[in-house]
Amino acid sequence: MFMILMHHFIVHNGYDVLKLPLGPERIFFQLVMQGGGKVGVVIFFSISAWFFLDKEQTIKSNLKRVWIMERELLFWSLILVAFYLVFDRTDLGMKLMVKSIAPLSMGLWWYATAYAIFLALLPFLSRGLKALGREYHLALAATVLTIWGLLSFIPGAQSLSDNVFGFIYVFILISAYKWYMKPFTTKQIWLLTGIGFGFFLLYTVASATLSLMGHDMGIFITGSWRLPVVMVGFGMFLLFDRVTFHSRIINRIAQSAFSVYLITDYAASEKLLWVRLFNLQNLYQQPWAILLILGILLAIYAICTLLDFIRQALFAVTVDRRRGHWFELLWDRIFQIEAQSAESPAGRFNQYPMSSH
Repeated sequence: MFMILMHHFIVHNGYDVLKLPLGPERIFFQLVMQGGGKVGVVIFFSISAWFFLDKEQTIKSNLKRVWIMERELLFWSLILVAFYLVFDRTDLGMKLMVKSIAPLSMGLWWYATAYAIFLALLPFLSRGLKALGREYHLALAATVLTIWGLLSFIPGAQSLSDNVFGFIYVFILISAYKWYMKPFTTKQIWLLTGIGFGFFLLYTVASATLSLMGHDMGIFITGSWRLPVVMVGFGMFLLFDRVTFHSRIINRIAQSAFSVYLITDYAASEKLLWVRLFNLQNLYQQPWAILLILGILLAIYAICTLLDFIRQALFAVTVDRRRGHWFELLWDRIFQIEAQSAESPAGRFNQYPMSSH
């Protein structure tokens, strides 16, 4: 999540990174901070996808996940809109206020909305991929790799943006690997990651060359869901997955990662943090600018994590005392009505498995 926070600092900043003079700082900002954010998204999603592949997916269980996630979204959207109404109305427009009332359905945070749609589709997607079998599943993986992978090297070609289709694309690849392929050795994982990073460097050199010729451009290949991004992100995930280190402190901090995203990627927070308080124009000329910026981002991450600890404590004595209870009541009520009208047992659809894995 820290990689995603670095990305937001660059892409939402009030000062365009392309206006900086070409040098080590600008390359670091573009390659590591801006490009690293998309790698972070792949890692973040891969953690969930890997977990889902180990468990049977049902319609009920996934809608319950959406319900539980919506509580956290609604908590932060209402807290944030109240905060900015009281302390900083400058960047709080009516549109943002309306979105804050229904954050999931109105796409207040793209990742949350796309992820909720993915969860709703997951039982059908998982069962459908299983039904394809090994041959057709691997063929599908090869097809999407061609359409959205190989073509992603070409500027202007068909590509994926930040939406649910990116999740489906990566899920197809990860499930094909986990279900039907021999696990990569550590050497192969490093090779996969290294090749992806090599493409990053190649396109960075191309971007720097164009900049010297008067054509300032971003590093094209670090965009959403491009093949090198997926290679590096999934490779890093596989490396982390092989580490057997356990820490209660790290696990506790990791539980707040999503809230860090929600707080800092709120539209008014973006303007406050990256345009007014920590504008790149005021920071890049400071001594040790890169370390200073990383320190600022680390402090923001820590503050947001502490705020989420408070949220977790509030939830523990309120809505989490019977986690998902209201969803269970609503679900049972819906199927009780349906059973009465159609004379069908409520539990049949309730427990209907959507994946045999």
